[in-house]
Parts: sequence; C-alpha cells; structure tokens
Amino acid sequence: MTAIKRFISIAFVLSICSGLLFAQYNGYYDQQQGGQGGGYQDPYSQPPAQNPYGQQPQQGGSPQYGYGVQLSSIPQNAQNFIKQHFSGIEVTFIERDWDDIEVYLANGTQIDFFPNGDWKEVKCYGNMPNTILPANVMNTVKRTYPNAAIVKIEKQFTTFQVKLNNMMELYIDSNGQLLGQQWDD
Repeated sequence: MTAIKRFISIAFVLSICSGLLFAQYNGYYDQQQGGQGGGYQDPYSQPPAQNPYGQQPQQGGSPQYGYGVQLSSIPQNAQNFIKQHFSGIEVTFIERDWDDIEVYLANGTQIDFFPNGDWKEVKCYGNMPNTILPANVMNTVKRTYPNAAIVKIEKQFTTFQVKLNNMMELYIDSNGQLLGQQWDD
C-alpha cells in the first residue's frame, strides 16, 4: 500500500513540475526556429484585439478617450449637456457600450447617457450643478432638506431619484411633487 502512495505522490510532483516547465516555455523554441516549430504558439505574440467600435487612434487632432471614443463622436445633445452644466471641466475618459455612454470628468463626476445622448444619471461628489434638475424639482429638494447636497441624480421616465449626502433618497416627479423618500442602504 505504501508503494502505491509513494508512486502517486511522485507522479503528482512530476506532473506539477512539468506543468511549470511548460508554462514557462513561452514559445522560445518556435521563435528560434523562425516560427516553423509547429508546437506551442505564444498568445502574447498575437496582434492586439481590434477596437470594438472600429475606430483607430488618430495622431494629433482631437484627444482620444476610452476605447478610442472621442468627445466629438458622442451624440450632440450629450456634448451640449456637458458644455452647459460642466463647462470648464476637462473630460478625462469616455466609455461607450451598447446600452450607454459613460463620461468621466476631471473633478470626479460621472455622467451616464443613453445611446441617443439623453442623460440618465449624474454622480457628482463635489458641487452638483443646480441647473441639471428642472426648477420645480430642485425647489422640492431644497425645501425638503435645505442643508443637504446632491451627490447623485437618476432620471427614470417622469420621475427623478435624487440621492443626498445625508444618505436620503428622494423620489420626485417632473412637476416637483415629492413621491417618497427612504434611507439609502
């Protein structure tokens, strides 16, 4: 019985060592033989994956953002929203997915847009511009919690979910009617 255990443990150690050797191999032999070895192919020698949006980085011109997305390539209404509410704040990164566009600003603000360019969410841990919400909605927020600052706004059809720095979430319709509030978990 001990001979079987010894054999199994030796086989186990040998399999681990050989696995480590093959993991370290990295295609050296094939590169020395001009790539004719027919054995291991180094996955790191493959050309990089193509950009999912088919845009190639440009030299000079407009600055590039995440995945090669330029500010000028997002919908005009999204560009106008940024210019109107966050003028003078640098756009640092733009990520475009199938279902949204995420824009990150130098002051830590994150703005999420629908693919058509309408805004859906703004997270701002500094000074949230008062101009984003309609005046009657903003008045309800200030009347309900006058000393609290807005850190997140989410637009949901005809209502706004407003998160405050006092851990309260307000639900307000587009007419300024307070529909409800709750503690944020």
